[in-house]
Amino acid sequence: MKKNVLLQKAVFMTFNTRFTTLIYAFALLLSLNSNAQNNTNSSTSMTSEFIQPPYLKAGDTVAIVAPSGILIGREGEIQQAVSLLKSWGLHAKVGEHVFSKANHFAGTDAQRCEDLQNAMDDPEISAIWCARGGYGTVRILDKLDYTQFQKHPKWVIGYSDITALHNQLHVNGFQSLHAIMCVSLTKDLSELDGSVETFKSALFGNPTNYDLDYSPYNRVGEASGELVG
Repeated sequence: MKKNVLLQKAVFMTFNTRFTTLIYAFALLLSLNSNAQNNTNSSTSMTSEFIQPPYLKAGDTVAIVAPSGILIGREGEIQQAVSLLKSWGLHAKVGEHVFSKANHFAGTDAQRCEDLQNAMDDPEISAIWCARGGYGTVRILDKLDYTQFQKHPKWVIGYSDITALHNQLHVNGFQSLHAIMCVSLTKDLSELDGSVETFKSALFGNPTNYDLDYSPYNRVGEASGELVG
């Protein structure tokens, strides 16, 4: 009798363990399926909501701001950027605090945010060209208000530290341009012919082709998708 009781307990414990494992496995499967569905819906939602700012045309105005590193001694590059924009028939508006200094930043957080916010809010501004990268953009992201920007979307241009701003723009559903900045310009622009021309084409909405070196691992075919970065 005692052996039968022990056997029954052993059978029950084995069944209970297997049943519990089955429940956990089923719950995990439901969780993974739910996450996959959410990720799919989120991805679809984000890509379908990207808002493309209007392309530039002659007579438009581009704001030059410095949300990151200091620009002391870089007046020449900023002036060259202004001249380049004018050569394309555009107007340039340099932010009030572009040449300010606060440690290694182009002004205090409040000053850098003010210049960027003013450019975002101004309906007469068609694009915002960041002067340089470095570090500092992430310090002002939470201070930005997109209320007016949503009414008048504009191209935000830059790379390096400006990537943090690009990410926030993408989360909010806006396209932006990961492109050269003002301090990228050299005295002899012929050294940057390719970069400058593709930058201009992107701003004015002209089609751009990219030729890539052939690799033996390439698979022949066609593909389409959204270009980010």
